[in-house]
Amino acid sequence: MPADALLVTVVVVAIFVVFDAVLAWADRQTSAGPLDPDSRH
Repeated sequence: MPADALLVTVVVVAIFVVFDAVLAWADRQTSAGPLDPDSRH
């Protein structure tokens, strides 16, 4: 596998991971509420 293809694969996987993390964080923020002490660990 060429290095460019490997780099593109790593970037795509990183984008998916970050996107999933942002969605999970947003879902936790909206469900917990900004004033919930459990949201500030």
